[in-house]
Amino acid sequence: MKIVPRLLYLAALVGLAITAALALDRSLHPSMSTDLVRAVIMGVVLGASGLVHRKAWALSLILLPLGAYVLFRTVLPPGAGVEGLGSIYRFYQAAFATGGEQYAAKFFPLDLAGAPELRLVLVTVVYCVSGMASFFGLGLRRPVMGMSLALLLLGFSFTVDTIPRLAALAVIFLVLAACVLALARSLERRTWRLRDAVPGVLVGGAGAALAVLLLGAAPSAAATPWQDWRTWNPFNQGSAVYSFNWLQDYPKLLSPMNDAVIMRVEAIKPTYWRANALDQFTGNAWVASQDFLQDLQRGTPDGGTGQAGAFTWSVPAPTPRVSGTATTERFRLRSVYTNYFFTGGDPVSLTMDQDVTIRMNDTRALHVVNALGPSLDYTLRAVIPKITPAALVALGRNYPEGMERYLALPFPAAAQVRSEDGETGWRAAVQDLPGGAQWLDLYKVNQTMIGDATDPYQIALKLEGYLRRNFEYTLTPPTSDYSSPFAAFLFDTRAGYCQHFAGAMAMLLRFNGIPSRVAVGFTSGELISAGVFSVAANNAHAWVEAYFPTAGWVAFDPTPGRNLPYPGASSTSPGFRDPFLTSSSGSSTTTTEPLPDKGSTGTTADPATTGQSGRSFLARAPWFPWVLGIVVILAAWPTGRRLWRERALRRGTLTQRFAASLHLVRASLAAYGMAATRSSTFEDTLDFIEGHLGLTCDPFLEARAGAVLFGGRHARSDDIARAEAFRREVQAGLRRRHGWLRTVLVAYGVPPAKRRGAGKPALAKNTSP
Repeated sequence: MKIVPRLLYLAALVGLAITAALALDRSLHPSMSTDLVRAVIMGVVLGASGLVHRKAWALSLILLPLGAYVLFRTVLPPGAGVEGLGSIYRFYQAAFATGGEQYAAKFFPLDLAGAPELRLVLVTVVYCVSGMASFFGLGLRRPVMGMSLALLLLGFSFTVDTIPRLAALAVIFLVLAACVLALARSLERRTWRLRDAVPGVLVGGAGAALAVLLLGAAPSAAATPWQDWRTWNPFNQGSAVYSFNWLQDYPKLLSPMNDAVIMRVEAIKPTYWRANALDQFTGNAWVASQDFLQDLQRGTPDGGTGQAGAFTWSVPAPTPRVSGTATTERFRLRSVYTNYFFTGGDPVSLTMDQDVTIRMNDTRALHVVNALGPSLDYTLRAVIPKITPAALVALGRNYPEGMERYLALPFPAAAQVRSEDGETGWRAAVQDLPGGAQWLDLYKVNQTMIGDATDPYQIALKLEGYLRRNFEYTLTPPTSDYSSPFAAFLFDTRAGYCQHFAGAMAMLLRFNGIPSRVAVGFTSGELISAGVFSVAANNAHAWVEAYFPTAGWVAFDPTPGRNLPYPGASSTSPGFRDPFLTSSSGSSTTTTEPLPDKGSTGTTADPATTGQSGRSFLARAPWFPWVLGIVVILAAWPTGRRLWRERALRRGTLTQRFAASLHLVRASLAAYGMAATRSSTFEDTLDFIEGHLGLTCDPFLEARAGAVLFGGRHARSDDIARAEAFRREVQAGLRRRHGWLRTVLVAYGVPPAKRRGAGKPALAKNTSP
């Protein structure tokens, strides 16, 4: 084969791997695209020795490990005191272990600052995937296997939440994959023809067009992740794993049928059992971005606890300090795995008999890298906050440094709108933002909820009360055209479960300039005896925490039917009295005006903001374009192939059409891998058909074929009809012999297994009958 097709094939696979690596780089901060591209080029080149000569593929098994060592030295050079192979081995072994722990502890986008070991892990993964893709795709000439390995990197980038997906990368990957498939065929030929690339180009073009169609028809496919691989845990033998991120399946957890007890808590006072807090709002989900970087200090075994062999970890005090009731809580978890320790109130210390590394983040969640379970016992000392509603009035907005992350939104806040008419200014500010059309009614809905309230605490109470009174709790919210579940919840369905209520309230608090986050964990559960609470899986819950100067983080619960079990500032707390009640009327200033009706005036005509009623079938069934596109391609491809192959039957003279029909008989045999040799005459082909399929050709057709092809006679219409009838018989015999599966593969152009000595059939025109 000539050198040009080889170089093109190599370039296509390099481009494929670089595209996948750049997609992965979008989940890293800061970017390390230079290191990733270098790793891709090294891996592909060192794994492609079999492309130079088919028998040289084994050389890659030596070059790839050597290249990995060079890459290690480039990304993370050993320290000055590391000498000798043993020391270098231990150095990189420790570096990979540290990098793995950093990956498990961090959240996306991965912060690489000060984490050289994590950089080493990521570069190594890209190098190994690229090298193996090259080894199989180039060295062993298995392009599909090579592309599948490269697809792992691209697919991973689509599983990472908080990272905007770039559809262009997926389309480029498809086009390059088609080029790889088209050029792979040229490796089997001594010469390369342009028409060898046509099937691959057509497949790639059709795939890219279908990808654009699907992403355009269903924006949520590009806006939300498929799965978060950080919570994928295939080794727990089916035991429950609680990840407490936005992808936790809350409808399944909250189902009344899911009443399996997962833990019992001994506590004097009931509270919500908090696991984690989600602090970043992407527009489509609330996710946790806080790294667990603070190691808790561990005391010596039985350090004054009275428990033999127990360890105690001290939790640093928050700022400002939490005032309230000190309590001791004992947790007994069964049949569950978790990376989080549940806390009732603000944690002070934790005691248990397992020696592990416990870390804390800025949301004061306690975390371990490796999930603990299925049985876990520990004792927690905590402080249940005691805040009176009156103490939160008129605290202002003098927030400390570091609160900016709890105010961040993917669109402007209400105070950032510079217009005399706030709603008009808001619409102008967001209509050109990506996905901004679905938030056009946010300003109006927010004003309906909070009215003329300006005090942060009053705003929080109004939002909490309005959501509880005017929105419906359901585990099966209606479908919506909105890509964001919160836009659908606020402007369309007005129904959802705790994730929707808590996420919507936290977002509205930030919209009004109040720091907020979503807390996740469990409600207090069922009191089964004095001071003992039984917590089931369906007690999983999400609620809201808002920050107030000098008071700290305060819990609110906007979900109907859920109530904070201890006295506090939330309107759901027992004994709550609203400090903003008017003395004259005795009624709350919280507005009860309903939200605007769906489809009311003032809403945009954009399809993303259209209500459920009166929608077309395509609007109610966003999956239909997907299915239709796939069906059209599956049906059109074999039909198009057949029409293209039979085009010679519909043009030219009768003699040319007769010769084309006889040629298609041999082409049918070749498609099933039963082709005769190039030197075979038509009579030899008929003998081959009779011997393998048991079909006997009409003697008159056999005589006419010899007379027309080699005797200079002109074909007649009945000659073509006889030839076509015989071809249909041959095709039916091939179906009977090889089965319907092979017949379907033939229809789609999948070649049979290549046999030594088999060649493309052709009618011998220079051989006597």
